[in-house]
Amino acid sequence: MQTFSFSDSFAARRPSFVFNTLLLITLMLLYPLAGALLFSMVTGGLEQGAALLHPDRSTIPLLRLVQSVGQLFMLALPVICLSAWHTGTRNPFSGDSFAFLGIQRGVDYGTVALAVGGIFLLQPLLYTMTALQDLYLWPSLGDAGKEVIRQRDVMELFIKELARVGSLSEFLQVAFVLALTPAVCEEMLFRGYIQQNYSHSISSGGAVLLTGLVFAFFHLSAANLLPLALLGWYIGHIYSKTGNLAVPVAVHLMNNLAALLFLLFAEGSGSRMILRIDSLLDAPWWWLVVAVSLLLFVMVVRRFSALSISGHAVFE
Repeated sequence: MQTFSFSDSFAARRPSFVFNTLLLITLMLLYPLAGALLFSMVTGGLEQGAALLHPDRSTIPLLRLVQSVGQLFMLALPVICLSAWHTGTRNPFSGDSFAFLGIQRGVDYGTVALAVGGIFLLQPLLYTMTALQDLYLWPSLGDAGKEVIRQRDVMELFIKELARVGSLSEFLQVAFVLALTPAVCEEMLFRGYIQQNYSHSISSGGAVLLTGLVFAFFHLSAANLLPLALLGWYIGHIYSKTGNLAVPVAVHLMNNLAALLFLLFAEGSGSRMILRIDSLLDAPWWWLVVAVSLLLFVMVVRRFSALSISGHAVFE
């Protein structure tokens, strides 16, 4: 792993804690509204719930387009424009605007590989947490828990429809929509802009925790709130230690791509390859897998923690 030296020439121009928070609130209010508007335009005014449950195959390419356009224009573009405003450049796509977000030309592939390995090591714990919630938490909440499961099932059905592929070209299109676009746009917003700016208002650790929590709420999934928060905290931690946005983007991308491939494989196998949750949690070998993977994950986190920088990194 390469060494890093700290240098943030934009520290004096970074927005305040209040500005960051107001921006987050605004985007979290406008993003679903804009998505609903685009969705309504695409489906010709059909009821959103019905369209999610029974989407017309002919509308799926348009729905994929809506998914990407919404993230590009409601997340990435505002962040790029704000970065240009903070740096005082007229061109939003200038080097200064990108540098403000931690977008750099160089990347240490060993660092990327280690970070990506960490996200895969975290998966057994995340799956176990989801399984325990399904078995104990949501049933204990009665009707509220049933509503959480219902909303998750609706979203999962919608994603399955978007992810249906019949050719290699269609798979690449789906990977762009469901894996690459969210990885780039969400990391530009949450890690490149929000977390990096928060780190100049509060502590670096506090910025990681707060941004990771908001990242989880942004996805509007109560059923996946805690797993998403852990995912956000890990990605935020590695960004705070490397300062290069390419690293969290790569981790986010591989996490999304793995989830997509798993979904397609499960669908192609008739979902029979998925073990029952209760039988899996009753198996001693599974808990051994969780323990070993968690131990290795902690080692990865400690390796990144040894990089004592905050802010933007310059590769030597």
